[in-house]
Amino acid sequence: MPLRADATRQTIERVLRVAALGLVAFGLWRSLQPADSRTAIRIDSADLTAALPSLMLTSPRAIHVNFGTSPRPVDRDALLALSHAGTQVTWSSTSLQPLALASERLREPGGAVRITVAAVAPVELADEMAIIDSVVPTKNGSTVIAAEPSDTLRATEGRTVATVESGVAPLLHPVLVLGRASFEAKFIMAALEERGWVVDARLTVAPGANVTQGKLTALDTGHFSAVVALDTSLGVAGPQLARYVASGGGLVLLGDAASAAVVRALAPAHVGARTQGTTRDIPAKTPLDGLPLQALETLRTDAVRLGARAGKVTLAARREGAGRVLQVGYNETWRWRMQGGDDAVAAHRAWWSRLVASVAYAAEWPSAVGTSTSSDGTSAEGAPLARLYDAFGPAAAPSTVSTSSGGLPAWLLPLICMVLIAEWASRRLRGVR
Repeated sequence: MPLRADATRQTIERVLRVAALGLVAFGLWRSLQPADSRTAIRIDSADLTAALPSLMLTSPRAIHVNFGTSPRPVDRDALLALSHAGTQVTWSSTSLQPLALASERLREPGGAVRITVAAVAPVELADEMAIIDSVVPTKNGSTVIAAEPSDTLRATEGRTVATVESGVAPLLHPVLVLGRASFEAKFIMAALEERGWVVDARLTVAPGANVTQGKLTALDTGHFSAVVALDTSLGVAGPQLARYVASGGGLVLLGDAASAAVVRALAPAHVGARTQGTTRDIPAKTPLDGLPLQALETLRTDAVRLGARAGKVTLAARREGAGRVLQVGYNETWRWRMQGGDDAVAAHRAWWSRLVASVAYAAEWPSAVGTSTSSDGTSAEGAPLARLYDAFGPAAAPSTVSTSSGGLPAWLLPLICMVLIAEWASRRLRGVR
């Protein structure tokens, strides 16, 4: 009967023998496989479009593309399809630079588009018709407002080109102004109408006496994009504001309007005591400093602070259901328009339009419902270099492209020899041939 040590050694020897036979069988199977006759190809991006039809037919083993310019999306996607079919695709570039472009239709009349660019060098912005502007990059990106650009926007930095769609202009409904008849109501309505908004109004002249502008329709997002509440005189529309905002409507609360009982739960903050402006006149460069202010105090936990003056919060916003509420602490903004500098009328008009646009509900055009069309022009094509990284991984030197052509792997024969020698040596040590 063999000793326990001999039995263990015999088991190891059998395992080694089986492993050697398995490796030999693997080598025989590998040698019977047809050799891969496909080639490895290196190509410049300038020749890629013309070469792609033949590449799709031959399916080369490996392709390395040197991108001298940003690739066309259709060419990049064709290379990605080849990589999914088994072709190794790598790339390199010495001329492409990090560049990102995004666009967003403003919720204001006129079809203006906010274009945002992030780059490391000056960028030229253009649409399909002409150059829009030249942008010098900043740490946090640069923003340009373009009035009614064409469908496709393009940013060019050297040989790097990013493109996005400008999107569809939003469908805006009228703005409803609520409060007492006053200079504030008159000039806010004028500012919005001059900017292109349709304005309806429900203004209180005396107890039981109201002045209306526009049709007396239901307060919902099908009729109004936003409501501007000037003070606590909200009339019959007041009790409907909570439901309106929760369903997606926008609400701007000016001054002590946030103190009204029907909207107090919607307001981002409490209304503080009234203080005069920091200057007696309306300064041209900082006109808001000359306006009276009711500072916003005790902000709710979900409110966002948007503006401040001398350490006091002047603007704050929060979401309520599907809608948004903006609270403004400034009073008598009409003084800016009447007592400001030469551009005071235009500046007051633009400021009020931006406030309303920041909360306005924008409906979809009937033709856009159920399609991919959107007012947001952001697209993956707005970052061409990032798209290459996402599709094929980091850039690689051409020398790293694999060119192996199949056949027996180099490690197979040494491993078989090692296994056979180990099995033979174990037997010899036991005194067995």
